[in-house]
Amino acid sequence: MLMPDFLWNNELRRGEKLALICRDQRQTYGQLASRVRRMANALSGLGIRPRDRVAILSSNSIEHVEMVFAIASMGATWVPLNTRLSASELSFIIENSEAVAVVYSEDLLPTVEQIDRKVGNVRWWISIGDKPAIGEAYERLVQQAADKPAEALVSPDDLFTVMYTSGTTGRPKGVMLPHRSFFLGTIYSSLALKAVESDVKLQAVPQFHAGGQIYQLTYFATGSTIVILPRWEAGAVFDLIERERVTIGSFVPSMLLMLLEEPRIRKTDFRSLQRVVYGAAPIPEDRLALAMELTGAGFQQTYGQTESGVLVSVLDEADHRRGLTTERALLRSCGRQMVGYELRVVDDESSTCPDGQVGEVAIKSESLMTGYWKRPDATAKSLKGGWLHTGDLAYRAPSGHFFIVDRKTDLIISGGENVYPIEVENVISGHPDVLDVAVIGVPDDRWGEAVKAVVVARTGTSPAPDAIIEFCRGKLGGFKIPKSVDFIEAIPRNASGKITKNPLREKYWAGRTRNI
Repeated sequence: MLMPDFLWNNELRRGEKLALICRDQRQTYGQLASRVRRMANALSGLGIRPRDRVAILSSNSIEHVEMVFAIASMGATWVPLNTRLSASELSFIIENSEAVAVVYSEDLLPTVEQIDRKVGNVRWWISIGDKPAIGEAYERLVQQAADKPAEALVSPDDLFTVMYTSGTTGRPKGVMLPHRSFFLGTIYSSLALKAVESDVKLQAVPQFHAGGQIYQLTYFATGSTIVILPRWEAGAVFDLIERERVTIGSFVPSMLLMLLEEPRIRKTDFRSLQRVVYGAAPIPEDRLALAMELTGAGFQQTYGQTESGVLVSVLDEADHRRGLTTERALLRSCGRQMVGYELRVVDDESSTCPDGQVGEVAIKSESLMTGYWKRPDATAKSLKGGWLHTGDLAYRAPSGHFFIVDRKTDLIISGGENVYPIEVENVISGHPDVLDVAVIGVPDDRWGEAVKAVVVARTGTSPAPDAIIEFCRGKLGGFKIPKSVDFIEAIPRNASGKITKNPLREKYWAGRTRNI
């Protein structure tokens, strides 16, 4: 149960098959395996040892795939770095993980130069690009190393990765996932997402992200061809779908919403596209219906957490079709548990809630993390009796479908009533002039907290706050209807597409002793 076993199996069974496409690069499984062995030996030659942490700060690329497998092959631990973080935030992760090496793509050199001045634990910098300004040249290392299996002895219980959470509340925590956990999580996902060898998978979600990586590995495990989008660009998505005859696309909802805003979506040939996989949040019903109509593809929604390794439930194509016809409520579900996982909704005493009652989602699986890096306190809080307590509030329907209602930390308590922001967001997102929305609690002298909607208007529209509030009447209980509406240019989101609400709350709670 070692992650590189997927690669060695593909080399053996389909070595001449096209594995990766990125820009003008095309690489077979045999070529990929050879370069991975060379880079694994190059890392060992530099002095990197088994169980050392090696960080990657890179845009999506073939080299990113090579490095993940090379690090794992020689027994080191991969630390993915979010390219959207500041140099200060990245420096914290590099220092906290005690990474001895950082591999970076040359487009991120300005950030690397700032980090280099802040951290002292990095002994080796490796540059993906033609002219390394700092450290070793990636390609030179590959070419000079031997193509032979790495000599390191790696156990399934050794760490494959330490993945830092997005840190929407406080400092990010390093999620420890051994080879065994990620290996099993990949197999479970391959089964749930119906991945097959003939698939051509578009990789648009960042490879540094847990969701992006599991989406990629899910299809890699079955010998699919992966088409890599280096950086997000809506026009490039349409080009790749047509040119490479993509069969599977995976996105976060914000990406899909951007694609729907592009006029070209009505002119693109989607005949090859069979399925679209999305995660992190639901999509407004009208936009989802339009996306399904324009692409003609089946849709799957996934739910999971980095800590669970990674996906745990799927709302499948049949559920989407029923949701758009006879059972509208299904479109708000994150689906049913995947094989390999047991999901429960529990109360504060960890007792299972009856169907329909809101509680916290708890997960049991062989793919769970072993804990948080150097955070036994946080580990003990999240892992109880073999169950991962997610912090997500949800209820279970008798059909086995789970419905996420919000994060525990996002709950608004107004006049003693619980308001789940996602419920309000789902209503407001149906307004024809609303492109994006976040709902937060703000201080209120009478009610403790008041519901506020922060809205991004669709291009060419200028809805009034009163119009948004009036739109909610009859659709929500009175205490759930926003008392005020603000308009901004963009809702802050993390790399997984999830809204980060702390930046929105800050200006309203500044100077208060209580900060929800």
